[in-house]
Amino acid sequence: MRFEYGSSKKGDVAEALKDIKQPVALFFSVASEEMLGHVASEIEKKFPGIASIGGVGQAYIDRQFFGEGITIIAMIGTVKVVADVLEQASVMPMKYIRRLENAVKEVGGEPGRTACFDICSAGVDVRAVTTLSNFLCPSGYDLAGGTSNSESVACNGKVYKDACAFFIFKNLSGKIKSYKENIYVHPQKDKKQFMVTEADPLHYRIRSLENISAEKIYTSELGISRDMITKQTFKNPFGHICGSDTYIISIKGVEADGSIITFRPANKLDFLTILSRGDYREVVQNTISKIRNDFGKEAAILSVNCLFRYIMFSEDNYWDHYLSEMCRNFSHAGIVGVGEHYNTQFVNQTMCCLAFE
Repeated sequence: MRFEYGSSKKGDVAEALKDIKQPVALFFSVASEEMLGHVASEIEKKFPGIASIGGVGQAYIDRQFFGEGITIIAMIGTVKVVADVLEQASVMPMKYIRRLENAVKEVGGEPGRTACFDICSAGVDVRAVTTLSNFLCPSGYDLAGGTSNSESVACNGKVYKDACAFFIFKNLSGKIKSYKENIYVHPQKDKKQFMVTEADPLHYRIRSLENISAEKIYTSELGISRDMITKQTFKNPFGHICGSDTYIISIKGVEADGSIITFRPANKLDFLTILSRGDYREVVQNTISKIRNDFGKEAAILSVNCLFRYIMFSEDNYWDHYLSEMCRNFSHAGIVGVGEHYNTQFVNQTMCCLAFE
């Protein structure tokens, strides 16, 4: 598989589509939610019946980054694709599970060659990822995706609020596999852990760790003041320990009672650690080597990079180099999201992707 693309800073769909020929699927991003409906319907008019999903955010392909207007990423090649949507994603996406089942059936699902890429409305990640992964992962189908910076997403020419739009891919000429990239490590040799003793996961609030306010634990462990907490998450996010892996939880804010508000929920009795930023240049090279070993240099990568990663890489003058390194090794495209999805997990400050052989 390979990518073609088109863009228009002024939001002209015809301009963005003019060089795209014979796509098997179209993934698009827009700068504002108000643009979604028009762009989705125009794409459907130009390519009727071709699977398409989209949301709000910035996009990239090869070395180019697009932060304004609209960007359309076209997938070209021997890939069978179906797009559909889970509605009522914040309350009952399972009601629409038949759409996911039918999509897998339509492409002829086959473990190792079939995978899902999704984009969901902001705030519905937990139920969306749980619903998708409960069906996909036991059958051997990987999941990667992320969160639109909006209440709505688009699928096949229509806009849906409170929803999760998805592609089901079957690679007719090779494998598909999901990957995630975590640039954070355990700073302590003993990987010190803290049990969540009081939480409000519905509102993404951690009240206490080890029966001490979350604020006090975090500030005392790092030796920082309360007003540094939200900035410190770029260097020291929480990590949720799950089996042999650790999933990142970003910090959004702190409340008067010492509760910490996060971008991903934590539950009572979860074990958290405080992570430290590692050598991300080395981590990126390790990810590239891993994918190349699995797929070779001809792989195509469809990815979601966290907004916080984009901000941090940009501030360190690394973002352009990151895109260059990825496209030097692969055909690479994707979006900047406000949340990331990897198989069974909703994560933060992470890169998640599907690799196509």
